[in-house]
Amino acid sequence: MSISLPRKKMFKVIVLACSVAFPSDCWEYHDTRGPYESMERCTKRAYKMGNDIAEIHQGRLMPKAFRCVALKGTQL
Repeated sequence: MSISLPRKKMFKVIVLACSVAFPSDCWEYHDTRGPYESMERCTKRAYKMGNDIAEIHQGRLMPKAFRCVALKGTQL
């Protein structure tokens, strides 16, 4: 007999960043460090990623939105 324990929800981060010069040119950035155990930790990571994206692209690409997606089972 096996006992099934309730699974904690895990979240992964997706950040949308767009070109400043061409605002309709956008890219999704998927986090490679997660998943995260709470929405709060996921949100903190999203803001960190957004800041890093802006810095790496020297302000030519800016974050516009993010999502913390709840994962199902072992999905990444």
